[in-house]
Amino acid sequence: MRNGELSRRTFLAGSGAAGLVWAAGVRPRRAAAQGKPGGTLTFATAALPPNLEPHMQGLDIWQKRKPLIYENLVWIDAALETQPELAERWEQKSPTEYVFHLRQGVRFHNGKEMDAEDVKYTYDRVRDPKVSPGANDLLAIKSIDVVGKHAVRFTLSGPFATFLINVGGKYNGVIPKGSAGDGKELLTRAIGTGPFMVEEFDPSRRLTLKRNPSYWGAQKPLLDGITFQAIPDESSIVAALRTGQVQVAEFASGLSFQVAKGIGSVETMQAPSTRWVVLDLAGDQEPTSKVEVRQAIALALDRPAILQIAGSGLGQRLGVLPPGLKYWAVPVPELPNQQRDVAKARALLQKAGYARRVPVKIRNIVGYPALAAALPVIVDNLREAGIDVNVETVDGGVWIKDWIVPQSPPTMNEWGGFVDPDQAFHRHFHSAPGGKDFRRWNNKRADELLDAGRTTLDRAKRKQIYDQVQRLMAEDPITLPLYSPDLLYAMQKTVKGFQPHPTGFYYGLRFAWLEK
Repeated sequence: MRNGELSRRTFLAGSGAAGLVWAAGVRPRRAAAQGKPGGTLTFATAALPPNLEPHMQGLDIWQKRKPLIYENLVWIDAALETQPELAERWEQKSPTEYVFHLRQGVRFHNGKEMDAEDVKYTYDRVRDPKVSPGANDLLAIKSIDVVGKHAVRFTLSGPFATFLINVGGKYNGVIPKGSAGDGKELLTRAIGTGPFMVEEFDPSRRLTLKRNPSYWGAQKPLLDGITFQAIPDESSIVAALRTGQVQVAEFASGLSFQVAKGIGSVETMQAPSTRWVVLDLAGDQEPTSKVEVRQAIALALDRPAILQIAGSGLGQRLGVLPPGLKYWAVPVPELPNQQRDVAKARALLQKAGYARRVPVKIRNIVGYPALAAALPVIVDNLREAGIDVNVETVDGGVWIKDWIVPQSPPTMNEWGGFVDPDQAFHRHFHSAPGGKDFRRWNNKRADELLDAGRTTLDRAKRKQIYDQVQRLMAEDPITLPLYSPDLLYAMQKTVKGFQPHPTGFYYGLRFAWLEK
């Protein structure tokens, strides 16, 4: 691709100008030079997703793996820019009309050829709030119409700054028309177009993928298969790397990563991310329903210590947005309630009407060792400020159910996969019906700003809006961002071609290979 073409396309989309937005073959994926076909790669993982449904769950333990199996009209590359995927090109006819021209000859894993009816079915399903938590990302879509076997028109209700990015968002994934059935059909089987197909799925043990022999891309997968092996204890993962039983592992624990660095047969990789570890609060449950209590918790936390202990210092302290979104993130010193102040925290609890110690429940999710490692620091920090924590540990299925309702108590979470502040904020923090407001913040000023952020096309003006959002979220902290963890990988030296993606999603496994 010639220099300037991407920026021009972005400008056209951002300004609402009509015209051709780009053609087939824009920035093709890099060829796997000297790649050797064959072999199965075993990837050790602390936990596996409870199901494989492409549109109904947001757990990152699924979303990270999903690009190996499912694809969208567009995808987001490592520079966080929109690139063609199942759409070989698209036209922006006006600020509110896009026509996507689909690649021909693409086949689903069940053999069916993909067409415009499948695309319409998929995105109509995702934008149904009764089906998908990602419906808010597609809220601006007024209608989707088939205009040819391989062409589909999206009509928006108004200009939408991140439409293209959201079309490639994590909750999507094109499936054959009618394949979702009553909502249970795709829980344990997958019908995508990606370079790998699901061969076996046992959520307690392993997810086994096999190479898609009919993959449409010019660059073909080289591995015969990938096995994601569930090994809940990271020390056991280190041992499996040492013996060669696994080829690749991603670590949530910096301590385990440091141990893996000492294995002679292993190479390690550390990369910045758009991910962040947070303590999400509950706006409709005592005691965090009171803003003074939320502020007190924020002031009680020693966030640099949490990064050092839970993240082994392998990451960055953050204010609201992760530093991977460097254009958008407001620097920590410019935000309120960022420095630890136990005396002020105690005074705020008194102001909220708590003369004695304050009990609070914090939920943790099985399979996230970094979250578990952060909790003892948080418990000690809050105890010093007069808050007594009861830790409740649940599995991913319980978390999903309560999160979607929503009725979660204060919960340790790790978020990622967002490449724009609209994705990070609107669905999560805008009140219903515009958003899900999972933490039940019900902040009308936030609603106004978030609506303005997604309908303002000028990037500099959007920056000003999201600066205000971040300051508001720091002043009234319904969520407490703790740190942005680096991506930490260890792999046998025979593993070649893997590159991390800032979202943490495993795009880099698509065309990796084993050197025999």
